[in-house]
Amino acid sequence: MLEILKEKYNQIHEKGSFKGIGPGCKLVLALTYWREYRAMRQMGLDYDLSPSTVCDSIKWVENTLSEHPLFCLEDIKSEIAKLEQEGYEVKYIIGDVEEQGIERPQINQEENYSGKKKRHTTKNQIIIDENTTRIINVHNERGKVHDYQMLKDSDIIDDLNELGIGGKFDSGYQGIQKELDNAIIPYKKSKYHELTEEEKEHNKVLSSERIKIEHTNRTIKIFRIMKETYRNHMNRYEKRLRIICCLYNQNL
Repeated sequence: MLEILKEKYNQIHEKGSFKGIGPGCKLVLALTYWREYRAMRQMGLDYDLSPSTVCDSIKWVENTLSEHPLFCLEDIKSEIAKLEQEGYEVKYIIGDVEEQGIERPQINQEENYSGKKKRHTTKNQIIIDENTTRIINVHNERGKVHDYQMLKDSDIIDDLNELGIGGKFDSGYQGIQKELDNAIIPYKKSKYHELTEEEKEHNKVLSSERIKIEHTNRTIKIFRIMKETYRNHMNRYEKRLRIICCLYNQNL
């Protein structure tokens, strides 16, 4: 990350002066902000900087990293092709949706209100490869959107069918079997249908396989900007989410 930022920093200051803080300091500010999600004014007091300098530094790091191939998630077909070039065979993907609370928006409050969480939220759909647990797709929607609708909005179902890749999902994706050829979801008990032993065993095996996506979500939430109530404007949210997901992939 530091080398990427240094290269960009040197290009900008090739013909000018080197006033201000350097790329290393900017990176420390960005990592601290993502990891601890403290107020910029408080960070400025700690580092003897103005809040505007802290804000500009974080934005510069995010913009620079998001333009680099290592921190850019392409479409799902390209990400699967990268895995196959590295010698991995992709048979199943695992998908899940996580909700994160946001401050009450001034407009479109109803569209951001989650009936499940009883508050305003944003929803993140994370898709990983089952074998490598690498994140291959990220999609963000407002809190009111259903999990299954998010999957359809992300436009990956046709690509998965074309590549012959199946998916493993939770019970929030009821009906996915009609569109995805090789989709696996758990059986649900109803008033008139008790689960058989075979169905219970199926659910147990599926849960043990889907635990990988729960571990992935947990790792992403180590960065508290992706866990606590999001206080910023939403226009930079997905960019930050993608950078952190790429950090997760680089760590693998």
